[in-house]
Amino acid sequence: MKTVITIARTFGSGGAAVGRLLASRLGFHYADRVVLTLAAKRLGLAELELSLREERIQSFWDEIRDVFALGSVEGGYTPPPLDLVSDREIFTQESRIMRSLTERHDCVVIGRGGCFVFKDHPKAVHVFLHAPLRDRVARVMQVHGVATEKEARRMIGDYDRARSAFRAKLTAEDPGLAANYHLCIDTGGVALEQVAEIIRAYYMAKFGANA
Repeated sequence: MKTVITIARTFGSGGAAVGRLLASRLGFHYADRVVLTLAAKRLGLAELELSLREERIQSFWDEIRDVFALGSVEGGYTPPPLDLVSDREIFTQESRIMRSLTERHDCVVIGRGGCFVFKDHPKAVHVFLHAPLRDRVARVMQVHGVATEKEARRMIGDYDRARSAFRAKLTAEDPGLAANYHLCIDTGGVALEQVAEIIRAYYMAKFGANA
């Protein structure tokens, strides 16, 4: 049976970078943008459009709808309005894609409610990454090219509220509850390479010879 390691994270805590490092060290498939790409194709949407909706409740999308008022980034192609695609449809499609990937590959899955999608998977490790606000602000400014601390703080607040609401709505679970995870790690002041190694070591200890 294939292994799945899910990584939930607060925005700016380094989840994507840790996931890539971990997948590389274990030789696992890294499931992040590929899930979004496949889900967008199945829903008949442009990838950029779906990226603005996933892990955010529909009311959040309503606030930024005008970004696409002039049409799709793909020129002549006009996708269906995003408000015709429900949050449930997005979550369902991404869940199906994640399950399909993990039937064929050992995977590291970033976000997308992975710990709830694979809640009963017999060979799973669920991880939650968080960090103090000051560390998250610094990482968002560096990685995303945000000019000011004020703007970085606003982005962090918006993303965290939207992700939490989306996951709580569609999974009926509390995404911030420690009991939903095998590991909860504060990435503040710790090299992300070391965080990846902590997760790898836990995975090897948990599954031993079956890893």
